[in-house]
Amino acid sequence: MSAKRSRTTNGDAGALDAWLDGVRVLVCLGPGGVGKTTTAASIAIAAAMAGRRVAVLTVDPAARLKDALDLPELPGTLHRVPLPDSARGSLDAVLLDAKGLFDALVRRLAPSDDLAERIVRNPVYRNVAGAFAGSDAYMALEQVLDLASDPGHDLVVVDTPPASHALELFDAPQKILALLQSRALEYLEDPTRILGNATSRIARGVLSGVVMALERMTGLTLMRDLSSLASDFAEVAPRFRERATAIRDLLHAPTTRYALVTAPDPHGADDVLAFTGEVDRLGIRCDAVIVNRVLSLDVPDASAPPPRRRAGGSGGERPGLPVALSRRLVECAADLAAISEGQRRVVERLREGLDALDLARGGTSPRLWLELPALRPAPVTLPAITDLAGRLGAIPTEHPRPAPRAGRRS
Repeated sequence: MSAKRSRTTNGDAGALDAWLDGVRVLVCLGPGGVGKTTTAASIAIAAAMAGRRVAVLTVDPAARLKDALDLPELPGTLHRVPLPDSARGSLDAVLLDAKGLFDALVRRLAPSDDLAERIVRNPVYRNVAGAFAGSDAYMALEQVLDLASDPGHDLVVVDTPPASHALELFDAPQKILALLQSRALEYLEDPTRILGNATSRIARGVLSGVVMALERMTGLTLMRDLSSLASDFAEVAPRFRERATAIRDLLHAPTTRYALVTAPDPHGADDVLAFTGEVDRLGIRCDAVIVNRVLSLDVPDASAPPPRRRAGGSGGERPGLPVALSRRLVECAADLAAISEGQRRVVERLREGLDALDLARGGTSPRLWLELPALRPAPVTLPAITDLAGRLGAIPTEHPRPAPRAGRRS
């Protein structure tokens, strides 16, 4: 075994549970269409079966999975997922409600109820709050911060958007901080400030006159509403800055880990490695890889001749399969074997690519590798997802209480 390969470990019974020990937040990353949401749900169920108090946050689950987790139509509220009687922990699920969460944050962070109501009733706020929240990625992080701060949960499992949007998770806190630390709110509160201190009073008067004329022509009070919102929101902005800093710290905390969920698709391997490279450049390491929908078959030797049709006889032998059918079965077995071998090459390619990232950054810590089988029908019911959780090897006979681990990131 090469030195590179020694830094990866194959999952066995209890491997995921041991890997989760001391983890407060688990973020599932990966491309769309690989069963990431189902895998995140199965991890959450496995941890709950093992004795943890788990919360799982999903951004946009498929309708069938939403039904499987028994999620209510109203997003943004924690819902207790019914688990088998053998479960020693609990599982709460919540579907992200970006706009509702932003309103709730304004009400919670505002120094007074009157100020909060002025903000949320402001016409400009009502039209742009969704865009400010707007990215589901950032509001998901706000939700994660609340869940991770709740002593009623030991583990928070996060199902992120597809890889093309997941990078927003890591950019969002810094962008929000940059916006709130800029002078944008000052300029919105008084647009004439954009002209600078040295500008003549005549120029300021002209700008103010233009704004008033536009309001008279349109019948709108846009600038006054905008100025009022900026003035009011300035009182809440420091608390939002504190939360953005806390979110940024949480993403890089030693108790936060990242799992890459993917499928052995030869056409998507390059995109997956490119995505992990982008994440790595942001200082985030995928500490586990879960390869979903792996074909695992015991197939006959495709080179063996097909069995011949046996004639019936006095010995009571039953006739064999027709020769044509036997040939087709062996050909199908050969095709499946070729697909399985192709998948193995994709997994090997992913291993080598991720190990190369580790070498480039000088890392040596092991990476957990787990594989989940391709299932038909797809696991879209709670019993099926619970069965999938058992296949992760994450349900041990005993489970130690999570405890903080030493830092692992600079």
